Amino acid sequence: MSKTISYAAIKIQQSENSKPLVLFAAPATEINDWAGVPQKARISKDESLDAELLGFQRDDDEERIVKISKFYSDPRNVIQNPLLCAIRNKLGINITFTPGTTGDDKPVVDGTVTITCPDLSKLSLLELFNGAKEHLEQRVPDLTTQDPPKQLAAKLSKLIGHNFFRDDEELDNGEDEHVNADDEEPLEEAVLTQSHVVDFWKELSARVLILEKLGTEYDDDEFLGFSREAMEVYLKPVILVDGQHRLKGAIKAAEISLESDEGRWEKIKNMTGDGLTADDVSSHLLSEKSRNLPISLLLDEKADEHVFQFVVVNQKATPVRAALLGTIISTSLADNELQRIADRLESAGIPLQSSVAATYLAKNPESPFAGLVARGLSGDGADLLPWSVLSQLVSIFRNLRGARYFHDSKIDYADLWKRKYLEQSVICDNWNAADFKSREEYWSSPEGPWRDIFIEFWKAVKERLAKVDYSKAPNYWGNPRTSNIFNKPTLLTLTTDFFAYLVESRQTIDSSSQIKTIVDEWLQDIKVEYFSRDWKLDGVKKDSTGTRKQWSSLWFGYRRDPKALPNIKNYSVLYKGN
Repeated sequence: MSKTISYAAIKIQQSENSKPLVLFAAPATEINDWAGVPQKARISKDESLDAELLGFQRDDDEERIVKISKFYSDPRNVIQNPLLCAIRNKLGINITFTPGTTGDDKPVVDGTVTITCPDLSKLSLLELFNGAKEHLEQRVPDLTTQDPPKQLAAKLSKLIGHNFFRDDEELDNGEDEHVNADDEEPLEEAVLTQSHVVDFWKELSARVLILEKLGTEYDDDEFLGFSREAMEVYLKPVILVDGQHRLKGAIKAAEISLESDEGRWEKIKNMTGDGLTADDVSSHLLSEKSRNLPISLLLDEKADEHVFQFVVVNQKATPVRAALLGTIISTSLADNELQRIADRLESAGIPLQSSVAATYLAKNPESPFAGLVARGLSGDGADLLPWSVLSQLVSIFRNLRGARYFHDSKIDYADLWKRKYLEQSVICDNWNAADFKSREEYWSSPEGPWRDIFIEFWKAVKERLAKVDYSKAPNYWGNPRTSNIFNKPTLLTLTTDFFAYLVESRQTIDSSSQIKTIVDEWLQDIKVEYFSRDWKLDGVKKDSTGTRKQWSSLWFGYRRDPKALPNIKNYSVLYKGN
């Protein structure tokens, strides 16, 4: 069962190569029926449900919604910005535009936009999950060839007290075995590398497997962290690209207005007497109270274009926090979708490749920073490393620029190593065969040698100098507020000093497996006590200029003459040099 509604509209063609825009207005409550808000959020605070929604909008800011509703409560107030929307499917499936008297061959055409919206309230939770799953498979057809994620389903089913997928019944033999090195690379790795879309598809598919087992036994509005509302977003015919708080503020204002209407009970009585249901009455009365909000609807169904529009609008107008922007850019699209807008984002001054690289290292279990970096999602705490710090570390290794001591910034050691030793480094010998223009371009490519070097370097440093199993240890690998090593000044100083050592020792890099040996040589005389002692930092702001320079100077001197550890008192005083 579906509902069809039409609005007077104007279609605008901005250029020959652009998709058209349709401008129209609709009551906020009606917009909410057919427009979904694809939010970027964790599905649950429960660590056993480690998944994220596949969206690009921020979480609702309730305080902002209340403020907007108060603004809208004054009928004289107007917000001129239209809601930015886009169609989810090709034009003609759920959305049609019928030209009026002017015809359809001009840049500006009057007409009617018609929206067909399914009644999602009638669908079961299983149907909603299947619908969202099929939406992803339409975007990435290769997903249809993937095997069902039975192991994930087995793990999740145990969380609700079931054991549907026992090893001897449901799991395929050898499903958990490692792939032989000589075997062909699995499709997921070959075609869909590092794609959050794949991860999200697995989460949906696993829940579909479980819901199929439960059958009619389960009919709640939430299942293993995923709500009906979150699933319905993927089945609505329109995506709200920008303006979620304006829409929800307008709906809240309509609800407040209806509650204060003394004549509403008489209206309800009359309408129910006409055979309408309570839901129909509520919807009709709210629509009467609701503002008509202006809408700019992009007639382009491609997910990459939706994300492009969101990122450009929010980066150029009201910027999203860098951490969330990086997370959104690199986890909302499949690799093939991301590639289509890569050049356009970079040209718009948005650091796509850096965001992808940092997100990979913040999520991938092989990375020493996995799960320890704030990514702009709800639930991120102060005990996580700021996104900006990881981005700086990534930039130094990837671009071979920016490795300067805080206390003496005259020399960029990463750049110096690149100029003197990158050309001789065997690890880049494959640059030509890999179809790159130079060794440097090959090194800095998103999956270039720099990334394995980065991971192996920090693995070796963590193993040599940090503690991972005791969060109160001064050298704990985590919590930048309390750790002597896992914080911006120390991590950047260690990075700089490593490149300085490579220059001092005239080291080339031939393979990532060589890094542990180089790190051992670099730190051979360093005592783990350097970071494991209590530095007595009460009241000390670690990221102040004076503190950064002081810690940089102390490490610089100690690494070159490690006869005695610095006096503890020296860490809490500010740098006195030039």
